Amino acid sequence: MKLTAHQLDLISKEIIAGGIKYQDLYEELLDHYILAIEDRVEQGQTFGEAFGEVHSEFVNYKRPARTWDHYGVWKDYTNGGQPEYGLEKLQAEYIESLTGEISQRHWQIMKDYFRWPTFVTTILVGLLTFQFAYLVPRTSFVWVISACVLFPILVVLPQVAKQIWGYGFGQQKFINSLKYNAIYTRLGFLFALVSVMLNLPRAFFDYNVFKDGPLFIVAALLCFYIAYALSFYQLYRERFKVTMT
Repeated sequence: MKLTAHQLDLISKEIIAGGIKYQDLYEELLDHYILAIEDRVEQGQTFGEAFGEVHSEFVNYKRPARTWDHYGVWKDYTNGGQPEYGLEKLQAEYIESLTGEISQRHWQIMKDYFRWPTFVTTILVGLLTFQFAYLVPRTSFVWVISACVLFPILVVLPQVAKQIWGYGFGQQKFINSLKYNAIYTRLGFLFALVSVMLNLPRAFFDYNVFKDGPLFIVAALLCFYIAYALSFYQLYRERFKVTMT
């Protein structure tokens, strides 16, 4: 039995009311609700009974046996106030799991650049980078580093535009996505690294790495940024799906 538009809208509102804030997790939960409810309805339950049964499983997800109730609000001060049960707890676990998976995969891609046979290409790029360092003016390094930083931004712009477009025209409930938020975090790491390299030595020692540093260090940094930009592109193209177990 297929659910009606009114029933689907009711399920959607309950999921959103539960604290879900990410489109991919919302879609996965919605599919899970629909399939589980339809299965129960086919077995003879009414929609209300089936929905109540399925929804209670998520509302009570990891609910502790005893809770401290203060003005009707549950808050656990031992873990920074993170949600202890329900859909928000499920969401917090998925954020942690997917972020860890993407971070681990990103560094795995970086490591693969130094394994056979990719190692040969890495060596060639490294040699070209060192040759570049000795042939061009040092001011050119700033432009190359900027290009390495801007490249990942250009890669993600179409997806950002798609998310904003979908939300603005009502095609999706949320702008945010678990997968892409975790990937965008990797961009933050790149910006932080560039900022430290450029500003920290200058602030404490009046020393500009790219103008005053040894050429082999500058070339090594440039090689790293190129590798990071390429690894980000590879990571972005891989599929990380939020899947209910």
